[in-house]
Amino acid sequence: MASAVAFAPRASIRAGSSLKMSAEGMVGALPPVGFFDPLGLSNGKTDEEMKKIREAELKHGRLAMVASLGFLTGEKFNPFFDGKISGPAIYQFQQADDIIPYFWVIVMFGIALVEGQTILTAWESPDVTKARGDTVANLKDTYVNGDLGFDPAGLKPDDPEEFDVMRTKELQNGRLAMLGIAGMVAQELVTGQTIF
Repeated sequence: MASAVAFAPRASIRAGSSLKMSAEGMVGALPPVGFFDPLGLSNGKTDEEMKKIREAELKHGRLAMVASLGFLTGEKFNPFFDGKISGPAIYQFQQADDIIPYFWVIVMFGIALVEGQTILTAWESPDVTKARGDTVANLKDTYVNGDLGFDPAGLKPDDPEEFDVMRTKELQNGRLAMLGIAGMVAQELVTGQTIF
């Protein structure tokens, strides 16, 4: 699911210490539900595994927020491709690929840039993984989930409490966006019509 600027444990943000958390202590739990895991998917997970899960939740939530916005605006206002792309948003990628051959390559290159930055910034090196005697890398202890150093608008607060609030808001909005985009895709698949 997702988050706003990151989702590291509160203690590691404040103290800069190594990752020490439990699922219940992670940013994103709100009353009255608290930490919501009705299927018990976090049971038995290590701190390192929970940090990986939160990283995936964050990325999926951010992508869902962009996709939701793209769905709603792309069907009503489409300044790209001389207005040749229209209809339900679930078919617009294919239309773009018909207009610009290898459009998907351009999109994949953009994704590769973001993922490459994540690999360089967030993941431990193969040497560290090998020294631990493992074959699967972990996120660095000092890495704050989702923080790739890209904040051109300067929205990241300096105060740890405000930072936690922002991350919780991003996570909640990302979770909502994931549900929202799933509903929009389902609606367009069933009806074959645009959202509006």
